[in-house]
Amino acid sequence: MIEQMEAQARLQLAESTAAKPRACITAVHKGHAIEIHARVLGTGKELFGYSYDGIRLERSVLLQLLCTETVCPQCQRTQANWNAFRGISSVTRRSVQQSYQFKHLVEEVAIEAAGRRCTARPAAFQCRITCPVKAHAPAVVRKTGWDLFEGNRYVAGGLVTNPETLEQEPALPTIDAAAAWLASASNELH
Repeated sequence: MIEQMEAQARLQLAESTAAKPRACITAVHKGHAIEIHARVLGTGKELFGYSYDGIRLERSVLLQLLCTETVCPQCQRTQANWNAFRGISSVTRRSVQQSYQFKHLVEEVAIEAAGRRCTARPAAFQCRITCPVKAHAPAVVRKTGWDLFEGNRYVAGGLVTNPETLEQEPALPTIDAAAAWLASASNELH
């Protein structure tokens, strides 16, 4: 998004006949106003300025505010700081890093489809993520999902490669996804 806005600003600068060309590109993203101001210095160098809801920011901070990767700790911190700066209180529960080694003994979920009965057990995976808006370098984060077992035999789960991002993510991120997988796998057998 930012790259397209910067390209539009460059185009406006190139088309300008003013002695000191300036451009301003605006957009709205999830109810927030984004502005990119551009000007050409006397040396011919382009200079960009960024604002989010009328507040001037560095490009990297704006990118982190626009990041859609929900498990990115860096972007989560930036978004939480933004909300605190704006006076928006967010209820944050301190989460305890639980061991998934024995969690499956407590949190098993039975799933049935087309005569098959499976047990879904929580699983945690270390996944490499690349920020969709390139706000930061790739990072390794913890994502949770589910593994399916049928009679104590593993049948599905683990990690799969997302065809769009080419990165690994949980194959069954939710119980609904596990139930859908079991229903489709059961239908293929019949």
